[in-house]
Amino acid sequence: MEDLHMKRTFLTASLLAVSAMLFFAQTPASAQTDVEIGKTVIRIQSPIEINSKTENRQNDAAKKKNRPWPITYSDLYFGFSFPIPGCNYEPTPQLPVHYGNSFEIQLGYRQWFRPARHYAIGLSVQYTHYDFRTTGLLLPGTIAPGPFNGQITREIFKSDNLGFGIYNRIFVFAGWPGLHIDLGAWGDWAFSNQYKTKYMVADSKEVDHYRDGTKFFPLQGGVYGAIGVGAFSVYCKYRFTNMFNHSYIAMEPPRMSIGLVVSLSDLF
Repeated sequence: MEDLHMKRTFLTASLLAVSAMLFFAQTPASAQTDVEIGKTVIRIQSPIEINSKTENRQNDAAKKKNRPWPITYSDLYFGFSFPIPGCNYEPTPQLPVHYGNSFEIQLGYRQWFRPARHYAIGLSVQYTHYDFRTTGLLLPGTIAPGPFNGQITREIFKSDNLGFGIYNRIFVFAGWPGLHIDLGAWGDWAFSNQYKTKYMVADSKEVDHYRDGTKFFPLQGGVYGAIGVGAFSVYCKYRFTNMFNHSYIAMEPPRMSIGLVVSLSDLF
């Protein structure tokens, strides 16, 4: 009888222990739990803490995987635009240019930080080249004296620049990529300004380059706006600063340009 009683007591204790383990596995509990059966105390290690850490790691991984946008991303881009006549905030006359042969090209890198679903802020570094083809500026007192006994065939003002920009991007729709609007500002430093002329002397073709630092200003700046979908954007730039020193050259290249910019990172 005593053996039977011991077996029943052991079986009861085992069932209570298993029940306690199941109970603590289904409800929040501390890492360790004491279960008292008569004078016997059984200490049970709850698996809740271990399971919670595992589940949290799995949930964090799932959230990162299913996040609809990257928090940070980079953008290598290329742009091409043409100058637009008019749109001058000051009365200085604009440089007469051949609009089919005058252009701007730019190549840059932008780093974006997207703290919200519909907004991102970006910083850029870029190389920009301006090419304004014109006529009639190579006169005494303007750029330099014209060539003697020569026929001028082409006049081009060129500027090579390194610059930076800051942009605000608004995502009209939440999808990525999607319709977006960019608003920002830019600044350039011209490491090369030159007025290039081509002319004929008898049957010989000649080329001259004029680089007068007193007549060409090296620092430029303005505002930027664009609207795009995915990798392609139509952009507009406006320059507030002067490229020419008006004490020597009483005119200014067009201040506005409109063109297309392509995000190479999104395209490929």
